[in-house]
Amino acid sequence: MANQKVQEGFQSIPVDLIEIGREQARTSKVEEGIAELAESIKRFGLLNPVTVFPKEDKYILLAGQRRLLAAKELDWKEIPANILSTPPDAVEAKAISYSENVMRRDLTRAEKKDACITFHRRYGNMKAASRALGLQYDEVREYVKYDRLHDELKKLVDDKTVDVNEALRAQDISELPDGTVDVEVAKRAALELKTFNTEQKSHLKEVDKEQPTLSPEEKIEEAKKPRKTKKYTIILPLKYAEGLTKAATNMAKTEEEAAEIFIIEGLSREGHV
Repeated sequence: MANQKVQEGFQSIPVDLIEIGREQARTSKVEEGIAELAESIKRFGLLNPVTVFPKEDKYILLAGQRRLLAAKELDWKEIPANILSTPPDAVEAKAISYSENVMRRDLTRAEKKDACITFHRRYGNMKAASRALGLQYDEVREYVKYDRLHDELKKLVDDKTVDVNEALRAQDISELPDGTVDVEVAKRAALELKTFNTEQKSHLKEVDKEQPTLSPEEKIEEAKKPRKTKKYTIILPLKYAEGLTKAATNMAKTEEEAAEIFIIEGLSREGHV
């Protein structure tokens, strides 16, 4: 191919001789999660070398900016690099950076689940795992929730009998004082929750928190009772309205349901309720 760049192969080069190219695909939030990425590289090694081309007595980085920053975080003196024999033009440079950062093979659901669980166990929280893996927080949270489930409840989720949120809520309300779970009760509760609407599921969360001594069956019956509500009309700037639409789509909720979740979680987190 006429425009194909010949690669010299992988070679370790001095970190302090590398300069960031102007055609990097990543232009925002580059440093976010670098500490977690550095920890991952320290544990598993650098799986993908950076890509550079030589320029005078330096190397210009085409792809791997976050990997380079993580190497610096680890105080590496050298980093494995894929060195192009000739410098690409601006369009080719952008294409190389883009292809490394975006055009990667999608992981299967099973692979994502395994990665999320492994990184969550390693880092201890979902946000750190999300940053290290480059996956959406909600996606990581979904898989980590699954990891918490008893095997019998996992089967219900795997069979698509209930979703992971229903199974997890059922497990939580069926937990015994000694920390174990009454699995049969939890399974029945999960099936019952499948019939709940969003309002009832939200109410159950409150009931479980405010009346923990109730039995799972009593909590479910209490959650079926209507709550006192107050209707609001909220006007949002367009960018936030579009953000709400995107969030609702990702959560498989209506915009009204997503807004309710965000408001309730925000008020609870800030200690207002």
